[in-house]
Parts: sequence; C-alpha cells; structure tokens
Amino acid sequence: MELYSLLVFHTIATERSFSRAAEKLLRTQPAVSLALQRLEQELGERLIDRSGKELILTDAGRIVLDYARRFQSLVHELDNSLAELRDNSAGRLTIGANESTTLYLLQHIERYRELYPKVKVQVRRSLSSKIPTELLDGNLELGAISYDPADERLKSKVIYTDSLAFVVSPKHRLAHRKTVGISELGSETFIAHNVVSPYRELVLREF
Repeated sequence: MELYSLLVFHTIATERSFSRAAEKLLRTQPAVSLALQRLEQELGERLIDRSGKELILTDAGRIVLDYARRFQSLVHELDNSLAELRDNSAGRLTIGANESTTLYLLQHIERYRELYPKVKVQVRRSLSSKIPTELLDGNLELGAISYDPADERLKSKVIYTDSLAFVVSPKHRLAHRKTVGISELGSETFIAHNVVSPYRELVLREF
C-alpha cells in the first residue's frame, strides 16, 4: 500500500470533494479519482459512497480514514525527528569505555546532556584495547581510552590527565620515602592488573 494513496483518500474525506482535494494536492481530478480507485481495489472495499450529491464515507471508509490520520501523524513525527537529527538535537550517542575511564566522562556527559537533552547517551562497557577497532567498525561513535591509539584514521582529544601511583601499606619500609628508585622496587611483590592494558604495559616498560 502506498502512503500517497492514503494521503489522497485522507484529503478527499477531509475536503468532502474530489475537486477541492485535487486542488489542495496540486493534482488533476482524474488523477485523484484514479488514486482512490487503486486504493479501493487494493483493500477490496468501497471507501466512499458516490451515489448522492455529497461524498459519504462507508463503514470501511471511516476505518481507513482513522488509520490514514494516524499515518499522517507518524509522517509528521518522522519529519520532525529527522529535522532534529539534522540539527544534532536528537538521536543516539554510543560511547565505549571501561570502568575507570567512565569516571572521567561523567562531567562531559552531563554537559552534553544539557546541550542536547533529546540525544540518548549510551555508555557501553568495552575493553580499552578493543575500543579503536570498534570505532573503526562503526559500533561506537566515541571512545574513552587511556592511551594514544596511534591510528591516523582516528582523532583523539585529551579530556583528562592522570598519573599512576605506587601504593604501599603505612607500615611498609618505603612508606615514608618521598622518592624511590626503580631498582629498589625490583625485589618487591606487586599486585597489578593482570589483563593486557596500556597501564600494565607502561609499568612493564618502566621496569
């Protein structure tokens, strides 16, 4: 079923005249009549009683008119939604991040939501190492990672500067030292992230 046929029927039923409907649709009267005939043939129902001086809707016509009005409303909603999307005021923004980098995104997401309240922001839990690939594959619009992806196909912007800290118990022999040489740490036992990550690689490189 073509939406145009429903539009023609909706206009005829609203205007109660083939000629006025044709004028409003900028079509000839025969073209409007033909569009209605095609719709009636497709539905297998007569929609308008043409026997009298005035156009009267049949029972089937009243039902179809109700649905035609709903379709018209949906078309208007679709046009408005697309217009908002073109203005960057609606849609969906999917961001990839892991647990730690998500914390640094909160203030930026809050500000973004103030600017574009109709955009649905979704933060998807992802491994940091896989986010660049997901961006290139089109699964994400934005990613938050703690390293430079070193890929010319991606653009990156620093939103937060952080540092790694060496944490020990207050009773540890190094607890009150302001600086500790890396060679002194060689004999220490570390609890560290055991998943491949930029942080882990950075520590291994230093050692």
